[in-house]
Amino acid sequence: MGEAVMRYAGPRSGEFAVVRGVTHPCTFSPNNDRVVLKTKQADNPDATLFSWHERFGGWVADLTAADCDRVYSARSYGKWQGHRVAVESVVDGVAAVTYADSNGGWAAENGFTEVDRYEYRREVPAAELGDVHEEQRDLGFTRWRESTFE
Repeated sequence: MGEAVMRYAGPRSGEFAVVRGVTHPCTFSPNNDRVVLKTKQADNPDATLFSWHERFGGWVADLTAADCDRVYSARSYGKWQGHRVAVESVVDGVAAVTYADSNGGWAAENGFTEVDRYEYRREVPAAELGDVHEEQRDLGFTRWRESTFE
């Protein structure tokens, strides 16, 4: 029997929905409980779920959180030179990171560029990152808590 191969997709950042056991990038609107899945792949990924959306130019599924196994946000973090950073991408051994610690002065002094007020970014060798991990937050938790513990 063949051995299962684990493929690492790289750092993730964004919102995701698990529908029928398959994870899809999504947008989640908690105020109206809408979960929207979009893909521009050529073929319909699931004809029972997705419809062609002309204006978007791709396949779209419009669901509620109850239609999903799970709705969550994910972001990858690590440490660089002892400071917490969000890992945006890794390409050819170079990581694009956003400073995610509390000392903006340190970031500015250590080669980070302020791209927005208090938001610092730079590229670092991926091999210098430590404690790289993904943090997930369940986006349906507040609604579940309110409905369960009224």
